Amino acid sequence: MVQTSLVANAEPVRAKPDGRSLNRVRFGPRWIHFLKAWCGPPSMRRLAHGALQIARIRWWEDQFATLADQQILQKGLHLRGRARGGESLDKLLPEVFGLVSVAAYRSVGLRPFDVQLAAGVVLHHGALGELATGEGKTLTAIAPVALNALLGKGVHVTTVNDYLAARDGEWTSNVYNALGLTVGTLQMKMPDDARAQAYQCDITYGTASEFGFDFLRDRLKVKNSGGGDATPFWSPFVPGFAGPPTGSGGVQRPHHYALVDEADNIFIDEARTPLIISNPTRPASEEESLVYNWADGLAVMMVRNDHFFLDEKKQKLELTESGRQLIRYSNPPRGPHSHAMDKLHEHVERALQAHYRFRRDQHYLIEEDKVVIIDEATGRRMPDRHWRDGLHQAVEAKEKVPITMAADHAAQITYQSYFRLYKKLCGMSGTAVQNWMELWRVYGLHVVQVPTNRECIRKQLPDRIFPNETAKFDAVAEEVAKLRAQGRPVLIGTRTVEKSEKISERLVAAGIPHQVLNARPGLQEKEADIVAQAGRPGSVTIATNMAGRGTDILLGGNAETLAWARLRDHFPTRRDVPPEVWKQTVEQVEHEENIREQRAQVVKAGGLHVLGTERNEALRIDRQLLGRSARQGDPGSSQFFLCLEDELLEGLGPDRQAAMQELGLKHKGGNWQGYLEAFRKAQKRLETRHYRQRIDLMMYEKNRQEVLKDLGADPYVD
Repeated sequence: MVQTSLVANAEPVRAKPDGRSLNRVRFGPRWIHFLKAWCGPPSMRRLAHGALQIARIRWWEDQFATLADQQILQKGLHLRGRARGGESLDKLLPEVFGLVSVAAYRSVGLRPFDVQLAAGVVLHHGALGELATGEGKTLTAIAPVALNALLGKGVHVTTVNDYLAARDGEWTSNVYNALGLTVGTLQMKMPDDARAQAYQCDITYGTASEFGFDFLRDRLKVKNSGGGDATPFWSPFVPGFAGPPTGSGGVQRPHHYALVDEADNIFIDEARTPLIISNPTRPASEEESLVYNWADGLAVMMVRNDHFFLDEKKQKLELTESGRQLIRYSNPPRGPHSHAMDKLHEHVERALQAHYRFRRDQHYLIEEDKVVIIDEATGRRMPDRHWRDGLHQAVEAKEKVPITMAADHAAQITYQSYFRLYKKLCGMSGTAVQNWMELWRVYGLHVVQVPTNRECIRKQLPDRIFPNETAKFDAVAEEVAKLRAQGRPVLIGTRTVEKSEKISERLVAAGIPHQVLNARPGLQEKEADIVAQAGRPGSVTIATNMAGRGTDILLGGNAETLAWARLRDHFPTRRDVPPEVWKQTVEQVEHEENIREQRAQVVKAGGLHVLGTERNEALRIDRQLLGRSARQGDPGSSQFFLCLEDELLEGLGPDRQAAMQELGLKHKGGNWQGYLEAFRKAQKRLETRHYRQRIDLMMYEKNRQEVLKDLGADPYVD
């Protein structure tokens, strides 16, 4: 099992630490923190309070370091009894954090740094901690999760995909089990009895969508069971009353405490997409498909600015009078599946959006004659998602694949509404400070920037701008060849599948060996292995957006990934590998692959270089890509290559974008660097647009729930 991101910024300790001589003081003198804790702004006060707890935590760590494993388990059970007996968790915090530090070293050989402990205190008190990429967020989360799990009310730890949920749940369970806590993991398509068992554990790992869909499924079960726990007030006085009915079959426990890993992805990127449970889709009959195919054929005939207007800046499409006349006299479908004229207008508008706004290999893939949506934030396939209101069928008609009928919605909830159900909420992210106001307004979370354990020495090179895509990709191939000749590994970041394959073709033509990681079928299963080995000398990796998120790129290569590749056929999980076998295999891999020598070679050459081929729609996502280099004090550098054909310039409006593209294609020389401000302006406009979309969705959901509550209906079940 890949463990690279888990070992980040954790140090081994002796069995009997001699006080705080092993500590690394990253926070300065204590008197400064006393002052900040009293007088600083909210985020500063929270970090200062965490820094003040470190000395007490280390003192308890010293006391517990001499205990045997069985004594640590007994101490964990004793602390659980005190917590359930009513003792304040804040009072137990130093003791529990100290015990977790010892258990972590005993179980996985790692000891949290001071910055990780301070971040853990911040998370316990309900805030969003911004820990730089590679600072060991998985290890940081263990202490606050264990502390809040002592109450026995259930703790939910969410992440962005099933792989990370399974990996983190498996790895951290070694520490939790040493304290007497149980761990469950949610996966897609898991049966209800297994889900219920996972939720009954003290700690449950899973994706945010799985938690949200389980909540909606439980609400549907309550509705279908006739109200679930709704019983007349006189029922307890009736002979034979056995308590409220329990046959609703719900699996989820009440929402007590949630820790959201990669919180920026869940709270911001995914916030524009509500979670919806709908009835199963079915293939459309020939008569049902007729209107979609008719609208698609008409959309191809229509001329922009004559039959319709499209404003990319506002994402608004409007038919003109000429377009409406064309629809009226175009022999629209008749018969049992015919539509009123206003509905025909809507079908044509969706067909136009499918042609002009949705691009193949960027917004979706065609896989086995099906339209599979691509998550733009992560670059991953989303096979279980469908666009709403007939848009998915419009894209299917455009691509000439079998059309599926739009399903009726049964229940829905937004991420904003779901996570506000928790009594205590916190999160971790590498990039959140840009959206601090939104996170406070929507979720009531302060963003606290936690310092890195070691100073970051990344070299951020200035953006380079080229006239067109051809010139940019030629420069990328030239730059990669130069860096590879120096022995440096290169990670190339792209926004779309199409662009990643174009760059791959250029590198193949230049004779540069490389790996490609995008949403194509079969590649995601290899995602962690490809990214984990992207730090070897001279290696070149092309990845769409944040593919490989949660897996560190270790300079020189990842011996643990290669060791697990050798052992996975003999053991079901990483936990089942005997410690002596694991240690021997890792050492053997390090020797055979010359991992240490290669690491020294890469460090001397300058470390990993991240080359972004296009700016993203948010500066926060750009920071995520750049953060893949120079982790944990390693050397590294990063740079963006841009051109006047980049999609980001849509934020300037269609006229300005078309003018810049035409100028770039003429390529008659000029000061291309002078257009840098245009890219920044376009990015800012897109960030503002997406922010408004998230706020609009939140307000719509709030109003919808209020109306349903006033009617006495379930606000989550349609």
